[in-house]
Amino acid sequence: MIRYKSLFILIAVAFVCMTVAFAAGDPAKGKEVYQKTCQKCHGADHKGNPAIAKSLKVEFKDLAGKEVQAMKDDELKKYILGPTDKKKPVKGVSPQQLEDVVSYVRSLKK
Repeated sequence: MIRYKSLFILIAVAFVCMTVAFAAGDPAKGKEVYQKTCQKCHGADHKGNPAIAKSLKVEFKDLAGKEVQAMKDDELKKYILGPTDKKKPVKGVSPQQLEDVVSYVRSLKK
């Protein structure tokens, strides 16, 4: 009886771990999405395009910085998709691509 309980617990833990692993985004794919969709405004260095910041009269947050990295994933997703203040909403990004971008942004942490 104890063996069956142990086997059941082992299978349950393995299932949860696999689910979490598959649910997480892929930072390499996220980088591709970032380069196509986000880099124009947020820059290759993730600190923002100075010309766009000046024209919109905004200050871009460093995506690798403490403020952005402290955001919970749901907050970060909302921030990524927008709209916020002068940021237009991002369209054409699938839920999986959004997960990938979040994973990529997390990989930038200093």
